[in-house]
Amino acid sequence: MNPENSPQKNLVSRRSLIIGAAAASIAAGNATVRAAPANGPVIVTSWEFGPGANDQGWPILADGGLAIDAVEKAINYVELLPDEFWVGYGGVYNEVGETTLDAMMMWGPTHDVGAVGCLKRVKRAVSVARKVMEETQHTLIVGDDATRFAARMGFQETSLSNETSIKAWEEWQAKNEPSDAWDPEPIGGGEKPDGHDTVGTMVVDVHGNVCVGCSTNGRLHKIPGRVGDSPIAGAGAYCDNDVGAAIATGNGDVMMRFLPTYHTVELMRAGASPEEAARAAIDRILAKGYHFDGGIIALAKDGRHGAAKAGWADENFGYAVRNQAGSEYIPVGANGT
Repeated sequence: MNPENSPQKNLVSRRSLIIGAAAASIAAGNATVRAAPANGPVIVTSWEFGPGANDQGWPILADGGLAIDAVEKAINYVELLPDEFWVGYGGVYNEVGETTLDAMMMWGPTHDVGAVGCLKRVKRAVSVARKVMEETQHTLIVGDDATRFAARMGFQETSLSNETSIKAWEEWQAKNEPSDAWDPEPIGGGEKPDGHDTVGTMVVDVHGNVCVGCSTNGRLHKIPGRVGDSPIAGAGAYCDNDVGAAIATGNGDVMMRFLPTYHTVELMRAGASPEEAARAAIDRILAKGYHFDGGIIALAKDGRHGAAKAGWADENFGYAVRNQAGSEYIPVGANGT
């Protein structure tokens, strides 16, 4: 079919709606959205790669750009790090030695979401998720079909393995040990599953737009086809343009059952501080008896932020914040920030 005669040609794309909503909010100011933080835009990214990620996204915000562009830029930085085991290529592998990626992006002005799960052979997973959000009516595309979609959008296919990940998988395979994904549920104590990290970035821009995104290569030794919490709205990440945003990291197989980032944002809507909301979301999971490592980081629309965790006694779990006052890395203790 000639593209000029395609029925899609006359449809309004989601991209035009997304960018149009941003333009409208910029033009109308507080008539459309609440004001940005008093100290200007803010970007928050999880874990120790957060400062480097924020450095990539901040120039966009400082120049008056959109939160959605800053989120993508920050997460791409982590996805392309050559030695980051838990995000992007060259790290976590599944039972058969393959690395697959999960990612999502959520745009506050339209409450729109794009996500990919079990994406193969494409490095910039969050950028593919953005294409799902902007170019289709879908929310989540998975597996080999997500890879085909990425190729259709112009992304290059390449191996997600490197020498480090291949060697690690070969050493694990030689032990002939089953994946801990086959173990009993981690309830009431016992061994916790192998941990993992997720890059999550939250932004409030100068126009008052809120955006959140996350990306991960998931759980070590996962069963092929497994999709974690990262591409699920309300699980791995969530935002609301009237309230703020939250991101999750840790054992997604447990955390996704509770939609903890949605819970966190709704608690902030009801008046809880970011730290109080994150703590309550974590405590709800612990109350069911789960023994796990995980954390929630929250950002309110006015620029306040906070976090809480379960487990990770020996891990430097924290997050980086950058705004007009400067850059800071904030460790999260047993009782929160």
